[in-house]
Amino acid sequence: MTTRGDLGTLARSAGAVVFRRDASGAAEFLLVHRPRYDDWSLPKGTLSDAESYPVAALREVEEETGFTGRLGPAIGSIGYPVRRGPKVVRYWLVEADRGRFKRNNEVDNVAWVPLATALEMASYAHDVNVLDRAARMLAQPRTAIVHLVRHANAGNRNGADVADHERPLSGRGRRQVALITNRLLGTPVSRIESSYYVRCEETVASLASALDLPIGHEPSLVEGGGAQPVIDFLHSLHSDAAVLCSHGDVITAVVDELAARGAALGSTLVAKKASVWELDLLDGTVVAGRYVPPPA
Repeated sequence: MTTRGDLGTLARSAGAVVFRRDASGAAEFLLVHRPRYDDWSLPKGTLSDAESYPVAALREVEEETGFTGRLGPAIGSIGYPVRRGPKVVRYWLVEADRGRFKRNNEVDNVAWVPLATALEMASYAHDVNVLDRAARMLAQPRTAIVHLVRHANAGNRNGADVADHERPLSGRGRRQVALITNRLLGTPVSRIESSYYVRCEETVASLASALDLPIGHEPSLVEGGGAQPVIDFLHSLHSDAAVLCSHGDVITAVVDELAARGAALGSTLVAKKASVWELDLLDGTVVAGRYVPPPA
Protein backbone atom coordinates (compact mmCIF):
# COMPACT_ATOMS: atom_id res chain seq x y z
CA MET A 1 0.00 0.00 0.00
CA THR A 2 1.22 3.50 -0.75
CA THR A 3 -0.03 6.94 0.03
CA ARG A 4 0.74 10.30 -1.51
CA GLY A 5 0.21 13.81 -0.22
CA ASP A 6 -1.53 16.67 -2.02
CA LEU A 7 0.78 17.78 -4.82
CA GLY A 8 -1.15 20.97 -5.53
CA THR A 9 0.60 23.13 -8.13
CA LEU A 10 3.91 21.32 -7.92
CA ALA A 11 6.07 22.04 -10.98
CA ARG A 12 7.62 18.82 -12.28
CA SER A 13 10.95 18.80 -14.07
CA ALA A 14 13.43 16.19 -15.21
CA GLY A 15 17.18 16.47 -15.50
CA ALA A 16 20.36 14.52 -15.94
CA VAL A 17 23.92 14.18 -14.84
CA VAL A 18 25.56 13.71 -18.24
CA PHE A 19 28.99 12.10 -18.31
CA ARG A 20 31.56 10.72 -20.71
CA ARG A 21 34.91 8.98 -20.33
CA ASP A 22 38.17 10.64 -21.28
CA ALA A 23 41.11 8.80 -22.85
CA SER A 24 42.20 7.48 -19.46
CA GLY A 25 38.73 6.24 -18.58
CA ALA A 26 38.02 8.94 -16.01
CA ALA A 27 34.56 10.48 -15.97
CA GLU A 28 33.91 14.02 -17.17
CA PHE A 29 30.63 15.77 -16.33
CA LEU A 30 28.61 18.23 -18.40
CA LEU A 31 27.52 21.55 -16.91
CA VAL A 32 25.47 24.19 -18.71
CA HIS A 33 25.69 27.97 -18.39
CA ARG A 34 22.37 29.83 -18.50
CA PRO A 35 22.81 33.53 -19.31
CA ARG A 36 19.38 34.37 -17.87
CA TYR A 37 20.62 33.40 -14.40
CA ASP A 38 24.39 33.60 -15.01
CA ASP A 39 24.77 30.19 -13.35
CA TRP A 40 26.38 26.81 -13.97
CA SER A 41 23.95 23.97 -13.44
CA LEU A 42 22.80 20.56 -14.64
CA PRO A 43 20.60 20.25 -17.73
CA LYS A 44 16.92 20.03 -16.79
CA GLY A 45 13.49 21.24 -17.81
CA THR A 46 9.76 21.04 -17.25
CA LEU A 47 7.72 18.03 -18.33
CA SER A 48 5.35 18.64 -21.22
CA ASP A 49 1.80 17.30 -21.22
CA ALA A 50 1.68 13.51 -20.67
CA GLU A 51 5.49 13.29 -20.91
CA SER A 52 7.27 10.90 -18.55
CA TYR A 53 10.22 11.94 -16.40
CA PRO A 54 12.87 9.83 -18.22
CA VAL A 55 11.67 10.91 -21.68
CA ALA A 56 11.80 14.53 -20.56
CA ALA A 57 15.31 14.08 -19.13
CA LEU A 58 16.71 12.88 -22.47
CA ARG A 59 14.83 15.55 -24.42
CA GLU A 60 16.12 18.35 -22.19
CA VAL A 61 19.70 17.10 -22.47
CA GLU A 62 19.55 17.17 -26.27
CA GLU A 63 17.75 20.54 -26.44
CA GLU A 64 20.09 22.30 -24.02
CA THR A 65 23.42 20.68 -24.86
CA GLY A 66 23.13 19.15 -28.35
CA PHE A 67 24.18 15.75 -27.01
CA THR A 68 22.24 12.50 -27.05
CA GLY A 69 22.91 9.69 -24.66
CA ARG A 70 21.89 6.45 -22.99
CA LEU A 71 19.60 6.66 -19.98
CA GLY A 72 21.10 5.07 -16.88
CA PRO A 73 19.76 4.58 -13.36
CA ALA A 74 17.69 7.14 -11.50
CA ILE A 75 19.73 9.30 -9.13
CA GLY A 76 16.80 10.69 -7.16
CA SER A 77 14.62 13.75 -6.76
CA ILE A 78 15.32 17.11 -5.18
CA GLY A 79 12.95 19.99 -4.45
CA TYR A 80 13.19 23.74 -4.05
CA PRO A 81 10.93 26.80 -4.28
CA VAL A 82 10.68 28.94 -7.40
CA ARG A 83 8.67 32.10 -8.09
CA ARG A 84 5.59 30.12 -9.14
CA GLY A 85 5.70 27.74 -6.14
CA PRO A 86 7.38 24.42 -5.24
CA LYS A 87 9.41 22.55 -7.85
CA VAL A 88 10.66 18.96 -8.04
CA VAL A 89 13.46 17.80 -10.35
CA ARG A 90 14.02 14.08 -10.90
CA TYR A 91 17.53 13.19 -12.16
CA TRP A 92 19.02 10.30 -14.13
CA LEU A 93 22.54 9.33 -15.08
CA VAL A 94 23.02 9.74 -18.83
CA GLU A 95 26.13 8.61 -20.70
CA ALA A 96 26.70 10.85 -23.72
CA ASP A 97 27.24 9.08 -27.02
CA ARG A 98 27.32 11.80 -29.70
CA GLY A 99 26.48 15.41 -30.36
CA ARG A 100 27.87 18.92 -30.50
CA PHE A 101 26.87 21.98 -28.55
CA LYS A 102 25.17 24.86 -30.34
CA ARG A 103 24.19 27.99 -28.48
CA ASN A 104 20.43 28.21 -27.92
CA ASN A 105 17.87 30.45 -26.20
CA GLU A 106 18.49 28.83 -22.78
CA VAL A 107 22.19 27.89 -22.76
CA ASP A 108 25.09 29.89 -24.12
CA ASN A 109 27.96 27.61 -23.07
CA VAL A 110 28.72 24.14 -21.75
CA ALA A 111 31.72 22.66 -19.97
CA TRP A 112 33.01 19.09 -19.80
CA VAL A 113 34.95 18.94 -16.53
CA PRO A 114 36.20 16.38 -13.99
CA LEU A 115 34.19 15.86 -10.81
CA ALA A 116 36.27 18.13 -8.56
CA THR A 117 35.90 21.01 -11.01
CA ALA A 118 32.18 20.34 -11.47
CA LEU A 119 31.61 20.47 -7.72
CA GLU A 120 33.39 23.83 -7.57
CA MET A 121 31.65 25.30 -10.62
CA ALA A 122 28.08 24.27 -9.74
CA SER A 123 26.13 27.31 -8.59
CA TYR A 124 23.67 25.49 -6.31
CA ALA A 125 24.14 23.23 -3.30
CA HIS A 126 21.49 20.80 -4.51
CA ASP A 127 23.38 20.34 -7.80
CA VAL A 128 26.53 19.59 -5.81
CA ASN A 129 24.60 16.91 -3.89
CA VAL A 130 23.23 15.40 -7.11
CA LEU A 131 26.69 15.36 -8.72
CA ASP A 132 28.24 13.76 -5.65
CA ARG A 133 25.58 11.03 -5.60
CA ALA A 134 25.99 10.42 -9.34
CA ALA A 135 29.77 10.10 -9.03
CA ARG A 136 29.39 7.56 -6.23
CA MET A 137 26.97 5.55 -8.36
CA LEU A 138 29.44 5.56 -11.26
CA ALA A 139 32.32 4.47 -9.03
CA GLN A 140 30.27 1.72 -7.38
CA PRO A 141 26.92 0.92 -9.01
CA ARG A 142 25.68 -1.02 -5.98
CA THR A 143 26.05 1.81 -3.51
CA ALA A 144 23.04 3.19 -1.64
CA ILE A 145 22.34 5.83 0.97
CA VAL A 146 19.59 5.62 3.57
CA HIS A 147 18.23 8.44 5.73
CA LEU A 148 16.80 6.55 8.70
CA VAL A 149 14.45 9.03 10.38
CA ARG A 150 12.90 8.71 13.81
CA HIS A 151 9.41 10.22 13.74
CA ALA A 152 8.97 13.74 15.09
CA ASN A 153 7.39 14.60 18.44
CA ALA A 154 3.90 13.19 18.96
CA GLY A 155 3.27 14.11 22.57
CA ASN A 156 2.80 11.60 25.39
CA ARG A 157 1.40 8.20 24.50
CA ASN A 158 -0.08 7.78 27.98
CA GLY A 159 -2.15 10.94 27.63
CA ALA A 160 -3.45 10.29 24.12
CA ASP A 161 -7.18 9.77 23.51
CA VAL A 162 -6.66 7.63 20.38
CA ALA A 163 -5.03 4.26 19.73
CA ASP A 164 -1.26 4.54 19.80
CA HIS A 165 -0.81 3.84 16.08
CA GLU A 166 -3.23 6.71 15.33
CA ARG A 167 -1.46 9.28 17.51
CA PRO A 168 -0.61 12.36 15.35
CA LEU A 169 2.30 14.73 15.60
CA SER A 170 2.21 17.55 18.12
CA GLY A 171 2.69 21.21 17.23
CA ARG A 172 6.36 20.83 18.09
CA GLY A 173 6.52 17.74 15.89
CA ARG A 174 5.07 19.59 12.92
CA ARG A 175 7.67 22.31 13.33
CA GLN A 176 10.38 19.64 13.43
CA VAL A 177 8.97 18.10 10.24
CA ALA A 178 9.26 21.41 8.41
CA LEU A 179 12.97 21.59 9.25
CA ILE A 180 13.65 17.92 8.44
CA THR A 181 11.85 18.27 5.11
CA ASN A 182 13.75 21.41 4.19
CA ARG A 183 17.09 19.66 4.78
CA LEU A 184 16.21 16.47 2.89
CA LEU A 185 14.80 18.35 -0.12
CA GLY A 186 18.32 19.36 -1.11
CA THR A 187 19.66 15.82 -1.33
CA PRO A 188 18.60 13.22 -3.91
CA VAL A 189 15.82 10.86 -2.76
CA SER A 190 14.50 8.00 -4.89
CA ARG A 191 12.31 6.14 -2.40
CA ILE A 192 10.35 6.82 0.80
CA GLU A 193 9.22 4.05 3.19
CA SER A 194 7.50 4.35 6.57
CA SER A 195 5.92 2.52 9.45
CA TYR A 196 2.15 2.70 9.04
CA TYR A 197 1.82 4.55 12.36
CA VAL A 198 0.30 8.01 11.79
CA ARG A 199 3.17 9.85 13.46
CA CYS A 200 5.67 8.23 11.08
CA GLU A 201 3.59 8.88 7.97
CA GLU A 202 3.10 12.51 8.97
CA THR A 203 6.86 12.90 9.46
CA VAL A 204 7.58 12.10 5.79
CA ALA A 205 4.30 13.22 4.12
CA SER A 206 5.51 16.73 3.27
CA LEU A 207 8.73 15.38 1.78
CA ALA A 208 6.80 12.82 -0.29
CA SER A 209 4.49 15.50 -1.68
CA ALA A 210 7.35 17.89 -2.43
CA LEU A 211 9.29 15.17 -4.31
CA ASP A 212 6.30 13.64 -6.13
CA LEU A 213 7.03 10.25 -4.50
CA PRO A 214 4.68 7.73 -2.88
CA ILE A 215 5.09 6.59 0.73
CA GLY A 216 5.54 2.85 0.93
CA HIS A 217 4.47 0.99 4.08
CA GLU A 218 7.44 -1.19 5.04
CA PRO A 219 6.51 -3.75 7.77
CA SER A 220 10.01 -3.98 9.23
CA LEU A 221 9.83 -0.30 10.30
CA VAL A 222 6.85 -0.84 12.65
CA GLU A 223 7.41 -0.37 16.37
CA GLY A 224 8.56 -3.48 18.24
CA GLY A 225 10.01 -5.21 15.20
CA GLY A 226 13.65 -5.30 16.29
CA ALA A 227 16.81 -4.87 14.27
CA GLN A 228 17.07 -7.90 12.00
CA PRO A 229 13.99 -7.28 9.80
CA VAL A 230 15.22 -3.74 9.06
CA ILE A 231 18.74 -4.96 8.32
CA ASP A 232 17.29 -7.57 5.96
CA PHE A 233 15.32 -4.81 4.23
CA LEU A 234 18.45 -2.65 3.95
CA HIS A 235 20.14 -5.52 2.08
CA SER A 236 17.59 -5.03 -0.72
CA LEU A 237 18.56 -1.37 -1.27
CA HIS A 238 21.37 -1.75 -3.78
CA SER A 239 21.34 1.65 -5.48
CA ASP A 240 18.55 3.59 -3.78
CA ALA A 241 18.68 6.95 -2.08
CA ALA A 242 16.01 6.13 0.47
CA VAL A 243 14.26 7.84 3.36
CA LEU A 244 12.92 5.40 5.97
CA CYS A 245 10.81 6.54 8.94
CA SER A 246 10.56 4.37 12.04
CA HIS A 247 10.45 4.36 15.84
CA GLY A 248 13.01 4.88 18.58
CA ASP A 249 13.18 1.26 19.73
CA VAL A 250 13.69 -0.01 16.19
CA ILE A 251 16.31 2.54 15.16
CA THR A 252 18.29 2.15 18.39
CA ALA A 253 18.33 -1.62 17.93
CA VAL A 254 19.42 -1.24 14.31
CA VAL A 255 22.35 1.10 14.97
CA ASP A 256 23.49 -1.00 17.93
CA GLU A 257 23.50 -4.12 15.74
CA LEU A 258 25.21 -2.36 12.84
CA ALA A 259 27.94 -1.07 15.14
CA ALA A 260 28.41 -4.59 16.54
CA ARG A 261 28.87 -5.86 12.98
CA GLY A 262 31.63 -3.34 12.32
CA ALA A 263 29.91 -0.40 10.61
CA ALA A 264 31.72 2.90 11.24
CA LEU A 265 29.01 4.82 13.10
CA GLY A 266 31.04 6.79 15.63
CA SER A 267 30.50 6.73 19.36
CA THR A 268 27.04 8.37 19.59
CA LEU A 269 24.56 5.51 19.16
CA VAL A 270 21.33 7.33 19.98
CA ALA A 271 18.12 8.08 18.08
CA LYS A 272 16.20 11.02 19.48
CA LYS A 273 12.83 12.05 18.05
CA ALA A 274 13.22 13.87 14.72
CA SER A 275 16.83 12.74 14.37
CA VAL A 276 18.29 11.10 11.27
CA TRP A 277 20.89 8.39 10.77
CA GLU A 278 22.57 8.73 7.35
CA LEU A 279 23.74 5.24 6.41
CA ASP A 280 26.14 4.38 3.56
CA LEU A 281 25.56 0.96 2.01
CA LEU A 282 27.78 -1.07 -0.30
CA ASP A 283 26.37 -4.22 -1.89
CA GLY A 284 23.49 -4.08 0.60
CA THR A 285 25.71 -3.84 3.69
CA VAL A 286 25.95 -0.75 5.88
CA VAL A 287 29.61 0.29 6.01
CA ALA A 288 29.37 3.72 7.67
CA GLY A 289 26.91 6.21 9.09
CA ARG A 290 26.49 9.66 10.58
CA TYR A 291 24.06 10.83 13.25
CA VAL A 292 22.16 14.07 12.55
CA PRO A 293 20.55 15.33 15.78
CA PRO A 294 17.01 16.72 15.89
CA PRO A 295 16.57 20.21 14.44
CA ALA A 296 16.63 22.97 17.02
